[in-house]
Amino acid sequence: MDNRFKKWMEYKKINASNLAENISINKATISHILSGRNKPSIEFLTKLLKVYPNFNTNWLISGQGYMSMLKHNKENVSKSVKKITVFYSDASFEEVIN
Repeated sequence: MDNRFKKWMEYKKINASNLAENISINKATISHILSGRNKPSIEFLTKLLKVYPNFNTNWLISGQGYMSMLKHNKENVSKSVKKITVFYSDASFEEVIN
């Protein structure tokens, strides 16, 4: 978890002092999280999310998903739906092509 948190801080281009000031916590709290000594508390995560609402805490805790709740992948932005297939209970289907 501490490595993911470091990765996020690098991505945001902030250091421990800036983050502590931004979310109104003691710098030692961040240092302890970054070193792996402590895990982020609910209070810490709540303060973090107030200032960085798109931060994905599920990613921080589990490593699953994206760092941010907003996907910044240009491929996703340009994708569109080409075809939708609906399967009915009588085993028939219908396709809608865009």
